[in-house]
Amino acid sequence: MNENELEKIIIQIEDYLIPFLNLDTYEKALYYHLFRHSKLIGKNELQFVISSAPKTVQMTDYSARDRIRKLDKKGCIRILETTRDGLQIELYLPEQISGCIPPKSQTLEEKDIEQIDFYKEAKFRPSILKRENNQCFYCFRKINLDNYVLDHVLPQVSGGSNSYKNIVASCHECNSKKSGKTGDDYVRDLYRSGLLSSKELDKKLKELELLTDGKLKPEIT
Repeated sequence: MNENELEKIIIQIEDYLIPFLNLDTYEKALYYHLFRHSKLIGKNELQFVISSAPKTVQMTDYSARDRIRKLDKKGCIRILETTRDGLQIELYLPEQISGCIPPKSQTLEEKDIEQIDFYKEAKFRPSILKRENNQCFYCFRKINLDNYVLDHVLPQVSGGSNSYKNIVASCHECNSKKSGKTGDDYVRDLYRSGLLSSKELDKKLKELELLTDGKLKPEIT
């Protein structure tokens, strides 16, 4: 499990699973303990001994036994077998529990993205870079999170918005040279300077049209 996957799962546990199943402090601590010894290390099942319950919340053996049964009833774990050595348990992640994570309606997603200020809201900026495949929108130069800038296709001084329809990722050089020009004018400048071929110019003009028409939506999470 990589860091991105872990972050996603933790968010789903906190935002969906805990309120969905109404887990109390003991149940939450116990669920995380079981997660630590199963899914986190690539296992679907684990052998759980009551005495190994997390001590961070001062859980007694009685509390652990009671809460493990409640977690089973609530559906986030399944007790597969009871043996002398303990309980064989299978743990379920939020996305494996029916109804835990509410489906996003397409209408809501479209409404949300239209309201996002991609210039001011830092957490959404990388999605623009990703949409551009880590290349400057104008000159195709490779860029990354450390050296990219956001550029307004229609400059702000001309009324350009901070919508995904008007924001692109670019290199510092293009951002500086473009200055107050529109995206169309600037890519034509690059063509006249020999930095873009006629084929690349046509591609960029088409992309600019798709961009302003809202056809190049970045993926947001």
